[in-house]
Amino acid sequence: MKNANVIILLMLVTGACIVPVAAEEKGAASFNPDESISVNGTHHVTPTQTTPIPPGMNPWESLRGRHPNVESNAEIMEYIHTCGLSSWYEKHYNTTCRYVYLIPGPACTQKLVYLNRNVNEREDNDSIVWVRLIDLDEELPVEVPDPLAGFYVMYPEARDNPAIKAFVKEYRPERWSEYRVNETSVQVYLVAENRTFRQLIATVEGTSITGVTVLDETDLEVNKTEALARARQQVSPTAEHIDIHLRLKDERVVWFISYMEGPVFTSIKVDAGEVPVSSEKLPGFSLGSALGSLLLLWGIRRKKDGE
Repeated sequence: MKNANVIILLMLVTGACIVPVAAEEKGAASFNPDESISVNGTHHVTPTQTTPIPPGMNPWESLRGRHPNVESNAEIMEYIHTCGLSSWYEKHYNTTCRYVYLIPGPACTQKLVYLNRNVNEREDNDSIVWVRLIDLDEELPVEVPDPLAGFYVMYPEARDNPAIKAFVKEYRPERWSEYRVNETSVQVYLVAENRTFRQLIATVEGTSITGVTVLDETDLEVNKTEALARARQQVSPTAEHIDIHLRLKDERVVWFISYMEGPVFTSIKVDAGEVPVSSEKLPGFSLGSALGSLLLLWGIRRKKDGE
């Protein structure tokens, strides 16, 4: 059995991902009105370019026809010989791999799952990454898309900026956006909402990151909870809260809180006071200054130790 750590390397491989297919013995496949596939009347998965399994084809024939590499994998073959195979199906893992689940006969209480690379198995005999047994009602997690993927596409130099790298590593922000200050300057912000709201604001002049400021709600005159309470008083009780972030305006920090009510968008500003002296305000480090990274990491550690 190959080590599951190989998955990390597979993320670098390009390739198309095929959406799952399911089958049951002597099952007739049909398309539902919602564009899913049913086998023997059981609702399974969304259709793909793959041809549905012909009526009367048993699960083993359909599995090895689609995934011939199973025949050369000792673990999979031993499982099938011991437990039988009542059905099998696939599920997307990421753009380069998918899970293949094998459902046993009544003699076994665990199903087998293996991670398979999206390759032509008649040309590549090494598609199976790892094999394991799991409970019958268990499903393995799919890869979560990187929430900062678009940020790095728009601002590729951010990958090498020590201040940004330190913030991402320590706080794992889950969203980002940008605000155009004027024709040449943009504030790009990364938001990390864990126990404490923290936000990195990168100032971009032209195409260069010229400065980075890290804000912590505990250092502000108005924290997130209070800002939301003040903003809620200014909108209808039925308005849906859709966003909250911080901006820098004239050496002050301002909460921007957005709501939607039907088609109406409303943005509420709540002043959070002057930029705290304790905030990390660092240069852009376009040359990758190690000193800048150490300064930010020291500031981050200091704040965490104080929590």
